[in-house]
Amino acid sequence: KKQRLRSTSRPYFPDGVTHDNRHTEPFPIYINRAQGSKKWSVDEIELIDYWSGHGALLLGHSPPEIVEAVTQQMPRGTHYGACHALEVEWGGLVQELIPSAERIRFVNSGTEATLMAIRLARMHTGKNKFLKFAGHFHGWHDSVILGVNPPFETPVPGIPESVIDTTVICPPNDIDAVEKQLKSDPDIACVILEPTGGAFGTIPTNGEFLRQLRQITQDHGVILIFDEVISGFRVSPGGAQGYYNITPDLTTLAKILAGGLPGGAVAGKEELLNLISIKASKSNSRGQRMPHPGTFNANPLSAAAGIAMLRQVKTGVPHEKVNRSAKMLREGLVDVIDQHKLDWAVYGEFSGVKFLIGHGVDGLRAADFDPYNWEPHH
Repeated sequence: KKQRLRSTSRPYFPDGVTHDNRHTEPFPIYINRAQGSKKWSVDEIELIDYWSGHGALLLGHSPPEIVEAVTQQMPRGTHYGACHALEVEWGGLVQELIPSAERIRFVNSGTEATLMAIRLARMHTGKNKFLKFAGHFHGWHDSVILGVNPPFETPVPGIPESVIDTTVICPPNDIDAVEKQLKSDPDIACVILEPTGGAFGTIPTNGEFLRQLRQITQDHGVILIFDEVISGFRVSPGGAQGYYNITPDLTTLAKILAGGLPGGAVAGKEELLNLISIKASKSNSRGQRMPHPGTFNANPLSAAAGIAMLRQVKTGVPHEKVNRSAKMLREGLVDVIDQHKLDWAVYGEFSGVKFLIGHGVDGLRAADFDPYNWEPHH
């Protein structure tokens, strides 16, 4: 079946797929159904799913709470084209859980969320540039897609030089490089990063660096944005900022936020989010506002799923379970690697499990591998 689907899909989609990461050879994995930690291919092959919906499925596939919420909402309407009670409850849960969330605006994806956050920072500061870190992913819009994959200095086709010139890329975890940029360039409006490190800790970071970054951005009047699209509600009920007790100016959210359905949000300081407000814009210093439509913003189906999810997140129970399971898996894999004396490493924090095939350090046991002090050997 999978071979037939691949042949059928090629005339419809580039490479026959609808996401870069689903392009595999000799054919993609086609899934027919999923439940809990398992999914089944169209050929009824049972698979253990470590991908977890790109990180969106904290409770696994089709958890009963989400299924019930969506099933109940579906006949009541999927798109009102109006405000509704579900969005209010959803927003209240976000504000209760995320420390930086003085105000919230719902969007439809993580990409939309980072697009909004950077624009709000530019409006508030009157500056044009923003700083990001090599290897950190913030969606695929023009500014942030730069510097995601090595070689990090390689330009992405289709992006104008004028946009490239507004993106400053620093090495990850290098506070001195950040300070140098902020001191030498007064046109930087904001700094954005994944607070657990690039690709949810593939390039890990830690609380010490986050605290230094919070201080240095405050010292220079630069907006700090935590991109918690992955880490939000996963690291802890309050995300990475809740775990590390560090409050950014703006936070971008998606994935777990909407219970596995499409949905995103920007949360942060009232004065920043109110740049969207029609009423508040009349009293701000520039008398301007950021327009923000969006056909599916806070649609009732995503809101229903999001409410059901965040009610579970509030308990903290899912985090204990997934973190414990990931730790057990990492330790078990490390034991196997060292038994076979392989040049491999497995690492990660929270619910992350990262593989490094070929660390290039002679005699290094997987149990002794430290991702914070490892540099790639070419």
